[in-house]
Amino acid sequence: MLTLFHNAVSTCSQKVRWMLSEKQMEYTSREIDLLAGEQHADWYTKIHPDHVVPALQHGETVILESSLIMMYLDQIGGGEPLVPNAPLEAHRMRSWTHLIDHQIHAEAAVVTFALGPRHLVNAQPAETREAAVASIVDPTARAQRRSVLELGVEAPEFKIAMERFIKMLDEMESRLQHAQWLAGSAPTIADGAVLPYVLRLEHLGLDSMIAAYPSVTAWLARMKQRPSFASAVGQWIPDEVIAFLKQMAPGDQEAIQQLLHEIETTKKDAS
Repeated sequence: MLTLFHNAVSTCSQKVRWMLSEKQMEYTSREIDLLAGEQHADWYTKIHPDHVVPALQHGETVILESSLIMMYLDQIGGGEPLVPNAPLEAHRMRSWTHLIDHQIHAEAAVVTFALGPRHLVNAQPAETREAAVASIVDPTARAQRRSVLELGVEAPEFKIAMERFIKMLDEMESRLQHAQWLAGSAPTIADGAVLPYVLRLEHLGLDSMIAAYPSVTAWLARMKQRPSFASAVGQWIPDEVIAFLKQMAPGDQEAIQQLLHEIETTKKDAS
């Protein structure tokens, strides 16, 4: 009864696949080829008018927005609930999903397209590239995509994105120094929602950012040990794709290290 329209690499799709795995729910997979622009196809925009993934079809009903899909699955699925009963833990869980939905997700797109598939996208004919960018529904995201495709790590949006990722890692480290999980005494939707964005840093070759946070590093290791990681991420994202995402343009690594040094210096000066 469940059909998931998703993409292997998409962070939001990873969140939902993690949830389906944790709840041990079967579903029919329908992958959407984002690089080929399948999300803009007429048949799919009838399912998701915002031209993005994922979308979950339950019988005749379509459920949109990945965090809301996760909460929906928690209610209809079996097993242990992943929304805490304790009000404070539930609030903490929703605070993490709010951070992801309203800030980090957009920044992940900036970092990804400034590094990962930038050279592949820019190798396309100009009209093909422009048509794909013009199809992005949100005007802010559309402008950001143009900027990072043109300027890469030199784009002003890239620095902002890196600053916000570091702030998230700071907050995670603060929490995880005193707890194993982000919201409660056991994994919750918060852990599944944040996981793909920490992984995105790793997949883009920004491992050093994670390594600077020992508690976050230990949390990531715990998440990878769960069966849900293999079924939600491992079996979907081939090593070849990760290797492709880690391909940086000449000089990018040096520019990133300089930027991280500047951000860290600013943090110390402000404290």
